[in-house]
Amino acid sequence: MRRLTLALLIAVGAALPANAACPAPVAGDTAAAIEANQQRLVCLQRELSQNSEQYQFKVEINALDQRVQQLEMQRRFDALNLPKPVTPVF
Repeated sequence: MRRLTLALLIAVGAALPANAACPAPVAGDTAAAIEANQQRLVCLQRELSQNSEQYQFKVEINALDQRVQQLEMQRRFDALNLPKPVTPVF
């Protein structure tokens, strides 16, 4: 099961575009500086969005992994064929 989780994480990482480093902030209040800073903010928002999606995928994968583990444990418990408890009659 861990292999499946690892494979899914690798697939998700490969499917998302590579994060490009956003440019440094530009000092000044000229039109070019303001435009450069706007582009930087857009770049940072994209990175934040991608990181958020990756985190959400990880959370979903972990939840699925836990559910599979619960099902496997329940299957093993059911396979024990324990005798049914006898309830006393008063």
